[in-house]
Amino acid sequence: MLLDDIEIFMVISETKSLSQAAERLYMSRPGLSQKIAAIEARYGTKLYERTSTGVVPTAAGQIVTKFAKKISTLENALASELAAVDEHFDNTIEVGMSFNDGVALLPGLVKKFHDEHPEALVHLDAGYEPELMAKLKAGKLDFAILENQPLEDGLSRETLGYKRLVFCAPDKPPYNSVPQPVKIETLLKWPMIIYEWNSGRHMVGNRHFRERYGISLTDHNMVAQFDTHEAMVNGARAGLGWASIPECIAERYRNEPGLIWFKVDTDPMRYPVDLTWHTGHIMSDQARLFMEFIRENVPDGYFGKHA
Repeated sequence: MLLDDIEIFMVISETKSLSQAAERLYMSRPGLSQKIAAIEARYGTKLYERTSTGVVPTAAGQIVTKFAKKISTLENALASELAAVDEHFDNTIEVGMSFNDGVALLPGLVKKFHDEHPEALVHLDAGYEPELMAKLKAGKLDFAILENQPLEDGLSRETLGYKRLVFCAPDKPPYNSVPQPVKIETLLKWPMIIYEWNSGRHMVGNRHFRERYGISLTDHNMVAQFDTHEAMVNGARAGLGWASIPECIAERYRNEPGLIWFKVDTDPMRYPVDLTWHTGHIMSDQARLFMEFIRENVPDGYFGKHA
């Protein structure tokens, strides 16, 4: 079966009309009919029946169309794999980035690094911390930016600085009518949207309230569990409840209508942002150079006085 034949079978299957198929294929109607006749002669059987409303495949035509679809799928898969060969570069630097501070920090640093080292090609692989830790251990990443992640065997880390979780809620009573800072006992009564379950920030608030007040997550009025901070912000804006959000996410929504950002009568909830790498992984010189570049070029003020 020729590739041109496959396209004809696919288009006729979609249009069920020789006139429309000919137009899609940039052929004349007689030219398409001659092409079909040639294919039928090659296979020695009739493939289509002409009707007053269009064309319908015969039993043989249905079989040929089925195989044409399979071959088309394989041809697309072949094209994708061949394109992937062209997309691979030996000097790519593989860097994992958390969905929050990693996404906020790394793209700008890649731009500055590329200005100085235009031959360097950096792949930023975004994910939750457990997923990125697994890739570090498997040698699929040179290093990663992680947040509040316990250290595991074989991994090393260096804390770049500390960031805070901040509180947001719907801009409606009772949230916008309570004096600030909000008391802990008041916060426990309000509906709470729980943190991303698979992220390093999930345990920040849990540990904070447990260590200071003996309060566990089950003591909060949890009403929903969302897997991204963007969803948590949207849930708060919709009136579902309050949520604690990383500063880097909050900056995107500071002036959004329908939200308030409030303070709680407690210490700041801080978490570390770490450079993490596998001690057994052999990095390229460029990867080591980029890691050192990150250490020296974190934007001034990103971590404030708590760096």
